[in-house]
Amino acid sequence: MTRSIERSSRLNLDYALWGLQVNERGHLVIGGCDCVELAEEYGTPVHIVDSDLLQRNYHAFRESFTSHDIQVEIYYSYKTNPIPGILRILHEYGAGAEVISPYELWLALKSGISPDLIIYNGPNKSEAGLHSAIENRIKLININSCHEIEMITHLAEQLGTRVRVGVRLCTSVGWAEQFGFSIETGAAFEAFDRLSSLKRIDIEGIHTHLGTNIRNASSYEWAINDICQFMYTLKEKKGIGIKYLDLGGGFGVPTVRPFHKVEYNFHHIFDVPYIAPRSNNASLIETFAEKVVAAVQKGCEKYKLPVPILLFEPGRAMTSNTQILLATVGDLKTHQRGKIAMIDAGMNIALPTSWEYHEIFVANKMASAYQEFYSIVGPICTPQDVVSKRKKLPELEIGDLVSIMDAGAYFTSFSNDFSFPRPAVVMVSGGRHRVLRERERYDDMTQLDRVSWSGS
Repeated sequence: MTRSIERSSRLNLDYALWGLQVNERGHLVIGGCDCVELAEEYGTPVHIVDSDLLQRNYHAFRESFTSHDIQVEIYYSYKTNPIPGILRILHEYGAGAEVISPYELWLALKSGISPDLIIYNGPNKSEAGLHSAIENRIKLININSCHEIEMITHLAEQLGTRVRVGVRLCTSVGWAEQFGFSIETGAAFEAFDRLSSLKRIDIEGIHTHLGTNIRNASSYEWAINDICQFMYTLKEKKGIGIKYLDLGGGFGVPTVRPFHKVEYNFHHIFDVPYIAPRSNNASLIETFAEKVVAAVQKGCEKYKLPVPILLFEPGRAMTSNTQILLATVGDLKTHQRGKIAMIDAGMNIALPTSWEYHEIFVANKMASAYQEFYSIVGPICTPQDVVSKRKKLPELEIGDLVSIMDAGAYFTSFSNDFSFPRPAVVMVSGGRHRVLRERERYDDMTQLDRVSWSGS
């Protein structure tokens, strides 16, 4: 059975948006595998990753930009979902690595990809991290502060090597404060002025990152206009040309949206259900690509600049919809404010549900009518552990299996061992499945502790 069950489009999204199916038993199917059978084999909670969708996402992202006759390179944002098995697959398709810490840099190098496919970003880079990046001759270090310039200069002299760098800029839109150099205040120009005087520094790029889960391309268009004007200033005043324009990531997906402050308050005070994102089968990235490329080409034409190679650092857009989190209903209660379903996944492993919309399905009751409102809560002993409040679902029973969608962006990154071990990660493809990460054991949770147990 592949027909979608009719439900309120304002409160729930359709499973077909994720390319999922429903079988004759009314069970949710991902990558040709029955979710109920996966839960029975691996237990819950458990992450399920669709490798076929991962491949489609990568090629769709790349082709959305290259179809506009522009040079593009893709570097997956490690912080979004740092599961080595997922990273390896993306590297096999051709993605590089965007890292923000010495650990992520180590992980990228250990994965076996060429250092020329690694970009090092982020604030407060350590000397040890920069030393490793320079020693391994990675593609780019995107500089975030004046102190980083001095550290890189010192390390380049110490190691007797040249360093390829970009500079992170703050434009008139997007994140600022601890990130990068402001164009408006002149700090950005001063940074390039300083770098141009250093004999072991090769200035190759400009970097910016505007935010997260951005669903409208207008902010990119504004930022690109600012950057093109700045590139013109660099060329005219310093003779500096820019080879790479790194526009970062932050691209949103159709099925996830951040909660707005007003609706968040109404939701928690008056139990008003969250409205589902307005969505369809079309990918947001196609619209982004068309507008971003047009803005770059227009800006370069206006200021008579060569079109740089575009670098992108997608995270959510690449992996969000490829992963689901399966959890079991362990208990049910009726409260004066409504029905409560307690599941074995909460703020310890599904933290993003506290600030953004994630669809929830009952994986063993996909053919059932949506007729009850439930507050879905986790197993952590705090009233803050709410996965979804006032969610319309089929009538629930103890033992039912729920699927939290879009678990491929920041679920594993933010997961912790608050009272419970972290879940396994399982990859599916064409009806087959294999473990990417074993379920954490109690011994794993204490292996770094140094204590003499009684009787040992």
